[in-house]
Amino acid sequence: MSSENSSVSPFDSRAYRETLGCFGTGVCLILTEDAKGQVRGITANSFSSVSLHPPIILWSIDIHSDRRDLYVESTRFSVNFLRADQRNLSRRFAANAEAELEADLCARAELNVPVFNSALGHIVCETSWRQKAGDHIVIFGAVKGFHSEEGDGLGFFRGHYQPLSSKES
Repeated sequence: MSSENSSVSPFDSRAYRETLGCFGTGVCLILTEDAKGQVRGITANSFSSVSLHPPIILWSIDIHSDRRDLYVESTRFSVNFLRADQRNLSRRFAANAEAELEADLCARAELNVPVFNSALGHIVCETSWRQKAGDHIVIFGAVKGFHSEEGDGLGFFRGHYQPLSSKES
């Protein structure tokens, strides 16, 4: 092996992020309540189904998020899948400054967990466990309820929002 091939180049986090952008994801709004009973939200695209039997999901939050403690300490939350026309809502809750969702935009589902009225679908969870992984905390949820409706979802691909359609092209 030549010495040229054995050298390690510095990690290019921007190039890595661009590569991750090649994988399109859905966009969801994670809701929970703070200690005062106010509904709080955060946009996430780091969501995944883990298991069907029993039903378990996961999502992750940046350790530097101003809402990290709220979600790490929360015992219940909902994952709300956004519709294609809800980009502004996604942007609003992606920003660290805005986290409260108005009560008239919410309903109550299983375990009295808040869900977003206009979501394409939602999953209600009890927090099962948490795991620090690099610069994020992975939050696992045991599914306690769910609901879905017809419509197009909001996706994210290569740094841009995209509609996700169930119709074949």
